[in-house]
Amino acid sequence: MTAASLSERPSGEPMREFLARWLFNPLQGMTLDAWTRVLVDNRLRVHPAYWPRALLTTAVAARNSVQARLAERRFGAELEALDVPPPVFVLGHYRSGTTHLHNLLSADDRLAYAGYYECSFPRTFLVTEASRLGDALVPRRRPHDAVALGLDAPAEDELALCAETALSPHLAWHFPQRADHYERYLTLRQARPAEREAWVLALRRLVRRLTWRHRRPVVLKSPCHTARIPLILEAFPDARFVHIHRDPYRVFQSTRHMELKVRPMFQFQMPDLAHLDDQILRRYVVMYDAFFADVRRIPEGQYTEISYRALTDDPVGTLRGVYQALDLASFEAARPRVCAYLGGLRKYRTNRYEALEPALRARVESAWRRNFEAWGYAV
Repeated sequence: MTAASLSERPSGEPMREFLARWLFNPLQGMTLDAWTRVLVDNRLRVHPAYWPRALLTTAVAARNSVQARLAERRFGAELEALDVPPPVFVLGHYRSGTTHLHNLLSADDRLAYAGYYECSFPRTFLVTEASRLGDALVPRRRPHDAVALGLDAPAEDELALCAETALSPHLAWHFPQRADHYERYLTLRQARPAEREAWVLALRRLVRRLTWRHRRPVVLKSPCHTARIPLILEAFPDARFVHIHRDPYRVFQSTRHMELKVRPMFQFQMPDLAHLDDQILRRYVVMYDAFFADVRRIPEGQYTEISYRALTDDPVGTLRGVYQALDLASFEAARPRVCAYLGGLRKYRTNRYEALEPALRARVESAWRRNFEAWGYAV
């Protein structure tokens, strides 16, 4: 069960969920040239059920192009000259507790985060504002875990980088017929040099825009960043990292649930889910092949690691340890706001799942054995 039952759904939620499922889309932050490239790369293959979504995306992308040029003229030189404090990156596979950790860090008003509006419109948020109507149309809770949503809530910056560069494995959710092609953007190791350079530049620009707007160090969260440590260090050599891990069995169950719930909010094509379990198993291995190879590159004092169990059993003590390990200033100053956030979660209940079938459980154990052993989880 999740935190909210159907009887507790906010007024208007069915309509918001309908719009999110059939009309709105995270790619509506793209400029027209980026959106056109994605459509051409996919040979304009949009399922008729999603033609309204594609038309709206085209119209919004045209507006974004104008506003992006305005933002560049107004802020381009100033952003380049900006002194950027070391950003903090939350790493960890999907459903490992990255959102909970990100929200706890974002409760500290001495740190800044990227909100859903900023991630949805990465190139234009400096010259536009989230409207009350827009916020009213966003679902109040995430479809896969009932975590609170809103245009000002902390969000995953992969949405922004995908919209700005189209160099993201998230495009496999949008256009599943080319999922194999988009998987290369998880690590970007197989991407062309020009693509990697464009991605690093986009990350720098995003952090600069957020820093200019909030005038504080920025905390970013994307599971995909777990596989991109060298590129992040190229963009920000003094970046800080905190990695969170969780029981791999639970990660698999929760990731499968997320995939089924989230895909309708993204897709322009009907997916073939026959190989979903294979995709989840493979992506985890690819992500952690890169992570274990590259985590040693992070300079001493810029990295720490925690478990999901420690964070849920002792959130205050675990978070204090993160602050100390990364030298994020005094945790005690942040503690009241962190405790207030935790107080708001008292009625929250995480999802529960049926036990994995023995054959599938054995596949998880075999494919992810390195992670079981590295973090001490029982097989």
